[in-house]
Amino acid sequence: MPKIFKQNKFVLLVANILIILLWVTISSFLLNLFQSKNAPFYIDKISDLIRFLPPIWVSWFLWIKRGGLKR
Repeated sequence: MPKIFKQNKFVLLVANILIILLWVTISSFLLNLFQSKNAPFYIDKISDLIRFLPPIWVSWFLWIKRGGLKR
């Protein structure tokens, strides 16, 4: 992890928010390109997992696994 993230929690928080916004925007755009209107309901659920699970994992990794709250 870069040194600035270890020293400043605010920068880590801003980076986390920007990563989440970027991922949700890009994944929403790409999933809307390939999704049809007659798709079964489980396709919508899988696309929601693809859209929202990686940002949750990134937040968990940055704040809990790397000890962002303990510093």
